[in-house]
Formats: sequence, structure tokens, C-alpha cells
Amino acid sequence: MKKWCQRELRQGGVVEPSAINDELRAQQSSMTTLDREQYDKDWVEPAYLADHAIHRVWVDPRYPAADYGEQDTQAADGEVPVNSFLGITAELDPGGWFDLSSASGTITLPGFKGGNLFVEWSGNSYVLPNFSDTQNQEFPQNPKYVNFRILVNNTLLTERRGTGYHEHFRIFGSSNYPPGDLEVRLQAKVTSVGPDDVIETTTPRDIPMVHIYSNKYFIIGRFR
Repeated sequence: MKKWCQRELRQGGVVEPSAINDELRAQQSSMTTLDREQYDKDWVEPAYLADHAIHRVWVDPRYPAADYGEQDTQAADGEVPVNSFLGITAELDPGGWFDLSSASGTITLPGFKGGNLFVEWSGNSYVLPNFSDTQNQEFPQNPKYVNFRILVNNTLLTERRGTGYHEHFRIFGSSNYPPGDLEVRLQAKVTSVGPDDVIETTTPRDIPMVHIYSNKYFIIGRFR
């Protein structure tokens, strides 16, 4: 049974100073703590709820769609062998964090009403194993990794050390944000080229270093 009010009396009938505040808080929260069985009949019906009143979902099973879910920083046709991914070569490596979609940059979430935001990004990443070896074996091996992070309004939401070789990845996080449009950025970073890595820059034999594909995102906004 729900407790609608609370009052604690001292001996002699003296009321605690906090009793008034406790009573007020109990009254304010009474409706929000009702379960469906205690609501009036037909109180919670789709006809009474506006679109996105409680939550909103954004999803893209192939992002960026223009590149079939692959990162759009990639070698052009003819620059790499025909049996290679159109991946990021050593020449194209930005050397730092880069947007998965450099064309659009951000994923805009319009009409966020304030509350909790959950963002999940998953896909596959391929790192050419040759890049972990050095050309003349004069240096220690230089393993390559693809790191991932998610930014919301250019503020870090979550980050993780990513994949090496050929693996599936999944990164997700959640946080609270105020009302207003939000901008989400999905970014990756490749381990820098080492001093003696195996690099070929003669077209059409450029070696693709990293390729990120099958990218998709799933975002839920839960409003207060």
C-alpha cells in the first residue's frame, strides 16, 4: 500500500520541523509514483500522448549510408589493389581522431526534451596485419589498433581502445543532457605509422592500413 503522507510526532505533541516538507514532498510525488492499476481508466492511452512525449529513438543500420556503412575517408578506386578494401592508407591517415562520416560530421538529434541519452555504435574493423611488423625487423613490432569514441555536443560521452586485426566492436554510453538539439559524433583513431612500417605508396599498389565497415548506431532519448 502506498504511503500518501507522513508525520512523526514527538512526545507531548511537538511536531518535527521537517514534517511540513515531508508532507509536501509526499503530495507532489503521489501521482508520479502511481502504477497503472491505480490510474483512472484509459488514462494512459496513445490518444492522450503526443509523439515523443516520453522517449524518442534514432537508428541507422548503415552509417554513413552514402558509403554503405563504411568510413568515408578512404582510398579511391585504382589506388589500391583490386582485391583490397578501399580503406585508409598511410597517406590518408589523419594522424588523430576523425569522424566516421567526414561529409556529414555530426548526427543531429532534434527536439531533445531533456533527460537521459543512450548512444550505441557497433561495426567491424580490419587492420592489415602487415602493419604490425617492421620492414627490416630493425624495430620492435608496432601493433595497430583502431580506437573509438562518442562525442555529444563535442563533449566526450565514452571512449574505448578498439580492435586489432579483424574484429567486431561495440561501444555505448549514456548521460543526462538539458533540453535542446544535440549533435553526436562517432570518431575513430588509428595507431600512428611507425618508423619502419611496411608502406607502399605507388598506385595502384597502395596498402590499405585500416578499414571500418558495417557501422550502425542506435540512440534512445528518455525524457524527464
